[in-house]
Amino acid sequence: MRLSLITIIASTAFLGCGKRTQLPPKPIPGSAHVQGTVHTDEVLAAWRNAGLATDGFASMDPPPDSAAFCEHGLVRGVDTTVCEYASEDNISRGMQQVKADWARLDTHTGVVLRTKRTTMVAVDRERREPSGKTISQMTKIFSKL
Repeated sequence: MRLSLITIIASTAFLGCGKRTQLPPKPIPGSAHVQGTVHTDEVLAAWRNAGLATDGFASMDPPPDSAAFCEHGLVRGVDTTVCEYASEDNISRGMQQVKADWARLDTHTGVVLRTKRTTMVAVDRERREPSGKTISQMTKIFSKL
């Protein structure tokens, strides 16, 4: 019996010493945001602080394109979605899906960028912003976060 107990303890210790795989970050408890990336509210605050008017932003439930959390609204009339992703695989799939949707819908002007595991998707579907000035400002601010 003593030999069996020693074998079990040794086996358990040996198994516990193996290489651990890192799990993707989980949403922060009590909120839908993802740890370790820029949060949507930080992006919106940065745009507002730079004088870009944001309108109607609300969380999307369920979030699209394998995202963990997204908010959608308008920035100076430009259709905008900001999403947080829990893993690199998910963000890659999400960005590919956005580009595939654009090709299918024949989108005229659009940009998808990432900072850490957060994406910004801006599309001027209504062609309200032909100069691209708003999208340019948004991308500069987002890239610095």
